[in-house]
Amino acid sequence: MNRALRQTKRAERPTHPTKIALLKAGRELADEHGLYGYTVEMLLETSGISKGSLYHHFEDFMDFVESVQVEVYAESISADITNAVDAFARSTNKASFRRFINAVAASAFLPDRPDLRLLRSSMLGATRGRESYRARLGNEQLRLRTRLSDLITEARERGWVRPEVDADTASAFMLAYSFGLVVDEVTGTPVDPKAWQELVMAFVDRVILTPD
Repeated sequence: MNRALRQTKRAERPTHPTKIALLKAGRELADEHGLYGYTVEMLLETSGISKGSLYHHFEDFMDFVESVQVEVYAESISADITNAVDAFARSTNKASFRRFINAVAASAFLPDRPDLRLLRSSMLGATRGRESYRARLGNEQLRLRTRLSDLITEARERGWVRPEVDADTASAFMLAYSFGLVVDEVTGTPVDPKAWQELVMAFVDRVILTPD
């Protein structure tokens, strides 16, 4: 089987109708009021489900809030994986693989990406002192890094990536140069997208891709 299609560990999707309904209501409230902007009373009113049923499926309200956030995080990770796998499938030589990496760099400046990066960073920052939450988000982030690593490994086997390049490290780099833009976006005067892409691709050409 193609490595790009290999499944990586992730939390199981809820199957109990009550749990699904609670999480759906939580997603609606989080969208309207923010990740932490709603109360247990608002959840019970929106879902029409009793407090006893809530605590049957979740340890406490914070466990529920974290579960909603993990769902949001996992959904965005799944979308990134799908986009990456689909784009890589169109790579037939080193030149097209380079275009794939360039497209990943360019995607950092799509209109929805700054909001998504800020959302993810706020979730990751909230894991401090909450080991269970950190592990759940970590599993999702690892799922994305592993899938990208699989793509890079396959590209290396095809002779497009230097043999000494570690696929996991290169995958982490690809995630970092996009996600790390959040530290610049808060300035209100973000860097020029074209200059950013040129710098990224200069590094990719010199360090990751095989020489022509």
